[in-house]
Amino acid sequence: MWPFKKKIVIRETKHHYPYGRHNRNVSNVSVWDNLSFIEKFCMVFMPVMLGFIFYMMCDMIVMDLKWYYRLLISVGGVVLCIGFITGIVNFFSERY
Repeated sequence: MWPFKKKIVIRETKHHYPYGRHNRNVSNVSVWDNLSFIEKFCMVFMPVMLGFIFYMMCDMIVMDLKWYYRLLISVGGVVLCIGFITGIVNFFSERY
């Protein structure tokens, strides 16, 4: 009927994210860059200190245990603690 046909535009509904999260694009910004010096220090040295505490506990409990066994036990204990905490956080945030 009309000489020009109108184009039908199908618009997708926009998702409204809370807290200003408009899109889920992947960015190349490192999380490490957004941390303060104290947070970086704690993320590096707190597992080291925990490993040292486990090492000293193994040294006090069993005196004649070789140093590499104590080191293996302390590193394993730190890894298990970090894994356990990560699992609990992911479970309660429903991202498992």
